[in-house]
Amino acid sequence: NVAGFIWDLLEVIQGKRFPANARLIDPACGEGVFLRVAHERGGLPAKSLYGADIDETLAPGWRQDALLHDANVVVANGLLDDAANGIVAGAFNIVAGNPPFSGKGLRDLLRLLDEAPEAVRHEEQDLFGASCLKEEATPPREPLSRQERAELDRLVRTLSQYSCWRLETEPEQDGVAEADSGGAPTELFAAAALFDKRRPTASDYERASQLIAQWPQNRPLDTSRPDVRDTIRRLASTAIEVMFTERFVRLAKPGGLIAVIVPESIVASDRLGLFRIWLLGRMDLLASVSLPQKVFTGVGANAKTSIVFARRRAHDRPNGWYSPDAFDNLPEEDVPIFLAAPRLDAPEFSIESYLARVLADAQRQRDTFWPDPE
Repeated sequence: NVAGFIWDLLEVIQGKRFPANARLIDPACGEGVFLRVAHERGGLPAKSLYGADIDETLAPGWRQDALLHDANVVVANGLLDDAANGIVAGAFNIVAGNPPFSGKGLRDLLRLLDEAPEAVRHEEQDLFGASCLKEEATPPREPLSRQERAELDRLVRTLSQYSCWRLETEPEQDGVAEADSGGAPTELFAAAALFDKRRPTASDYERASQLIAQWPQNRPLDTSRPDVRDTIRRLASTAIEVMFTERFVRLAKPGGLIAVIVPESIVASDRLGLFRIWLLGRMDLLASVSLPQKVFTGVGANAKTSIVFARRRAHDRPNGWYSPDAFDNLPEEDVPIFLAAPRLDAPEFSIESYLARVLADAQRQRDTFWPDPE
């Protein structure tokens, strides 16, 4: 129901059916629900559909499905490009899906630190900023195989070039945030607690990102370097839904449409304020449709979620485009945003009736929110 609604609203925003050569990707496609909806409702052929999922157990189901068998669906980490299968950043007219929510980040990256001489204690932080110091389990895990190390090395190289993990709460907000949270940490992403040296800063992470970008491809990253270790810790403690939200934007062509189901923190958390500013420098927000909290309990998820619809900007705003000093000089963009939220106390409420009503409202008000360009 939700995937069908997303496709229908994308067509309302587009103002017409998408052409058969429109390329759609779901980088965390699971059983391929969004790909199937794009074919059944939108008529997109299998050759225009792309998907990736890291779960190898899904592959037999893809092969047995007539549509997915012919589509471009691969077992792969959706956060990484796969040029051999046509999955590269900036290549898709539509990016739609429901990325994983965990709040645990990419903890397997910490295995790269297991064999290094530095103490194995590290700080972890969950999605809501509850921070604690963890001890690695003893005895240590089995050493990484050469292939496992190469895969994790590639993941660090790729994710270090993302922006989301480097964004921090502005210093002047820290005092307010601490007062509001009873002394809880103010960052969504946990920097390393090293005790004997200062806490890494955004500038440190920027320099580490440049170092990793320039590291020779034929040499594994040196995980004994403090800056590389700090980067790996930071990446490992970044919520995976934050990484995937950035990935959805990166995959879209300029002018391409994005529809992503995200936990409420992405659209509302103070700790993600700078990340939202980064997003709005690269996409134009078109609509946000809130979903009832229990809509995904059937698949074991209880998070409060929203569907964010956006269009990839033709030209990114420069980094630092927004600041309090620049507020008065922002470009004039008096653009309305379509917002919807369920009334759970409405008589005979159901997810089907709610989504149908939202879609009808969107169709009726299309000229207000998404007028055709002149």
